[in-house]
Amino acid sequence: MKLLFLALALCAIVFTEDITKISKSQVPNEESVAKEETEWRLKAIQKLWNERRNMGHTPMAKFSPPGFPNADIFFKNETATTTRTLKHRFAWALLLWAITEGKVTSKTSGVYDSTSGNTGSAEAYMCTLVGVPYYAVVADNLEEEKVKQIESFGGKIIKVPVSQRNLQAKKHAAEKNGFFMNQFGNAEKAEEFHESGDFYFESTNVYHEIIVQLKKEKEQAVKIPDYFVHSAGTGGTISSVGRYIARYGAPTKVILSDSQYSLFYDYVIGHKFTNQSGAGIWTPPGIAGIGYGYDIEPVLYGQTTSLTRNVIHEAMRMPDIASVAAMRILDEKGYNVGPSTSLNFLVSLYKAYQKKAKQSPIKHRLTIVTLACDPGDFYRSTYLKDEWVEKSFKKFGGVEGMECWKKLIQESIDTGSDFVSKGLTMCPGSYKV
Repeated sequence: MKLLFLALALCAIVFTEDITKISKSQVPNEESVAKEETEWRLKAIQKLWNERRNMGHTPMAKFSPPGFPNADIFFKNETATTTRTLKHRFAWALLLWAITEGKVTSKTSGVYDSTSGNTGSAEAYMCTLVGVPYYAVVADNLEEEKVKQIESFGGKIIKVPVSQRNLQAKKHAAEKNGFFMNQFGNAEKAEEFHESGDFYFESTNVYHEIIVQLKKEKEQAVKIPDYFVHSAGTGGTISSVGRYIARYGAPTKVILSDSQYSLFYDYVIGHKFTNQSGAGIWTPPGIAGIGYGYDIEPVLYGQTTSLTRNVIHEAMRMPDIASVAAMRILDEKGYNVGPSTSLNFLVSLYKAYQKKAKQSPIKHRLTIVTLACDPGDFYRSTYLKDEWVEKSFKKFGGVEGMECWKKLIQESIDTGSDFVSKGLTMCPGSYKV
């Protein structure tokens, strides 16, 4: 007992001797961050805020399908940003968070991240803006258009097998004394979801921006959307919208639009794939930049995803070939958008059909808002090229299958019919329903 008391006393002595003391002649006061570093961080953050102000509010375009006379689908056009993608605002938020937290400094040798292209180009732009080298770890079969886009904004490319992207990005960052941004795990930390009130800096949440824009539209009777539809890559954007809606009690319901072989639908609805990967399930090519399943790790919140299940009200999955068909239709109608936007559109269209079929008692116009994520220009050599579609979607009839879905989707737009049930039975391919 005496030995124990003596040991505790010695520990107390060591502790009191170690602490920096206030002396009679001096109050301890030292800089924890060098003056030069403080100045660099301030200038870097000011540059980022100037970029955000210059971005302003991306425009919104209304699409009113003739077959659904009481419904409007709004596209918030994120292709109007400097890097032409939704990821412009996302990369801005990620880098702002990383600098604020001291994870990226003036001495950082480089920022590394795993990307399917769009986040890479936006991160390259933001890193170049503040003077930090950027390295995009991409799949070895990434579209050349996206590779050129990343390089045009100052980024450098590291190609690896698609399932190795996260692991290799982390490995390169560790070896080069850089920072692994990990957009999939850190999106939930970076994406902001607060209402700004009267504060000088407006909320950067995309849903906040949407309701501000709808409120200002004099001819727009519905100011709060019934549905917000979006897919998930990192899960950051849809989760930040969901958290905003939940926090402020907005009546908008959040729908996750998911691709055919992604794990996210089952992750949200059935809480699956938290301890197993999608190995053997994922079927390429998928829908570029969204979904989960090609990675060799399970869906781990805060590590491999930032998708918050509890703020998603509904999830809907569409066949990949149908999304390609929708992309062709939108392209013909003058909407220069990519495959993830087309998936968002399909889910929005089918939700309009469901409400019409159920004769749901909505007294106002059904209002659905989704995001135009990136331009079709990035996919001229893939999704918009018949030869590529024929080869990549051979299992679902290639171009013939695409044309089958295209006809049914256009019919739905014109007459309000059910394109999904018809497509699953009439178009080529085997579907699990």
